[in-house]
Amino acid sequence: MVFVGVHGEWGRIDVTQADLGCGQDRSSIYKTKSPAPLTCYECQWQLHLVHKTHSLYDLWFLRHANNAPHCAARLAGEGMAHHLLKLDLAHHARAAGWSAEYEVAAPDNSWRADVMATSPDGTRRVALEAQMAAISITDIQARTDRYRAADVEVCWFTDRKTIPWLDHVPSVQIARPDGEGPVQVTAGAARFVPEWCEDRANCGLCECAECGPGIDDPLPCGGHGTWPTAEPVPLDRFVAAICANTTRPHRLRVTRRRNDEGTWRWVTRPYFELEEEQVQATAHRQQVMERLFAVQRRQAEAQRTAEQEHLAAIAALLQRQKALVKPVVEQIYHEAGTYPTVAENGTPEFAMGVPVYVNGQPYAVICPVASRIAALRSRLAPLVFFAASERERKRIANQAAPGQRVELIHVELPPPPVVVPVPREERGLTIKQAVNRMFGLDRM
Repeated sequence: MVFVGVHGEWGRIDVTQADLGCGQDRSSIYKTKSPAPLTCYECQWQLHLVHKTHSLYDLWFLRHANNAPHCAARLAGEGMAHHLLKLDLAHHARAAGWSAEYEVAAPDNSWRADVMATSPDGTRRVALEAQMAAISITDIQARTDRYRAADVEVCWFTDRKTIPWLDHVPSVQIARPDGEGPVQVTAGAARFVPEWCEDRANCGLCECAECGPGIDDPLPCGGHGTWPTAEPVPLDRFVAAICANTTRPHRLRVTRRRNDEGTWRWVTRPYFELEEEQVQATAHRQQVMERLFAVQRRQAEAQRTAEQEHLAAIAALLQRQKALVKPVVEQIYHEAGTYPTVAENGTPEFAMGVPVYVNGQPYAVICPVASRIAALRSRLAPLVFFAASERERKRIANQAAPGQRVELIHVELPPPPVVVPVPREERGLTIKQAVNRMFGLDRM
């Protein structure tokens, strides 16, 4: 069964309309003595007008005469459910003040709309497609793209229970009631339900690692709204809303699962604006997080730099102390007449300098750390300080007790060592242990 045919004199006719869409009466072609000059637009085979009642429907349609060839128009019109749905879609579009035509094809035949609804001013065309047969996601997306390329909006309607393509194109699922009642749109339309933290400046619901790992500062609420399926709505109201442009196909941006992003749903403007508010809030939250992460990265980098500089300073101190041991021993031998004893490492009691003993008593300190001398000044005042450079000598002298000896011994020092950052698993070591490990001093 098909709705549209070609009359030999009047041209294209639509038998679902009382005036056939051309100002003529059905009686002029229904059960006439001589067959009316009606042919199929697809195969040019003879057609005749049929009238039946089905439930609440008063059906007028065209049927191919006997022995008709294989015809795409016949296949497109097969099935009572498909037939009735096309009737409903055209009827509801016309009730909304739009014109509606069946089986409208593109000039190049790249698409053919079940029902082409056109606004009164002609600025909008919407293909209302009754898709009752199975179809792959790839095919229905390709057909949707062809409509879009022709500047034709489209909505796919189906009563199938399993619809793998429902999320991939602008579409809805419909259901016919068992008894009396209008056809309902049961899936494909959605409403946005917003949810916000009571204090939007401090999000208390989102604690996932992805949203704020290691951030102690309060983060603004990015919103926790969702897109549940809308309550069922009568098909006539839904089609009227499409015509009025109060419901539109929209790719969801707020979803619970990442792979749901881009899902197609029919939504109204207020719900779109509620989602937009959450999208903006989420973007602001992300900006705040990025700023906090940037601060943390700078702080961590500054800390690493300070640690490296500190390690480099300790490594250089160890080099100076090691280089001065031999000349200090020789100088003290000439002064005291006996060979002194030198400690293995610097100690806090001697301002991290290496103590030198004569006859078991402290006599000198090799390269003490100038900043540590002040707290130990009175106890270290009797001792001789040794430095490896004029700069170091001046720094030590500025902190030493008045009149305390600070000797400079020039020695050739090796290039400053390259300090490798301590691996994270070794961060539990003290700085001294880390330096000793790098120079192998812990094995001496």
